[in-house]
Amino acid sequence: AVVSSVIALHVIGLLQARGLDLAAAVALGALIGPAQVGARLVEMTLGPRFHPIWTLVTAVGLVLCGLATLALTHWAALALLLYGAGNGLFSIARGTVPLALFGRDGYGALMGRLALPALLAAALAPSLGAVAIESLGAGATLAILAAASAGSMILALVLRARATGGTP
Repeated sequence: AVVSSVIALHVIGLLQARGLDLAAAVALGALIGPAQVGARLVEMTLGPRFHPIWTLVTAVGLVLCGLATLALTHWAALALLLYGAGNGLFSIARGTVPLALFGRDGYGALMGRLALPALLAAALAPSLGAVAIESLGAGATLAILAAASAGSMILALVLRARATGGTP
């Protein structure tokens, strides 16, 4: 929630700070939406064959790859396509993983409990992102977002191991 909120609000500024002009930053930022839709279409086709935890692991991995690519290279188009695909898949995993792990009983209450911290974090993230960009710079902020995504990847892999009993 934090990463997607910061990127959603600050992607144009982050791209400009990386040396792109406004028109290029807007054009590249616009790649995120189609990447989200494309990934969701692929998931609709392939997703039913796999446990939803794989959608989560794939989503977090793509977000991590996208942010690391954006932080470490000048391949902004590739980075934003990867990030957008991961973000699109994450929106599916956010609903399907709890259902698969905990079942239908109490699903609504569970989703409410899970949503509260995510929504609070998402509400605070754009302001914290602005402070980070202003005080640390765009490169350091992107590195922090990539590190946060790496932490999410570790947690997703731990969850996958627990959910599947360690089997692939």
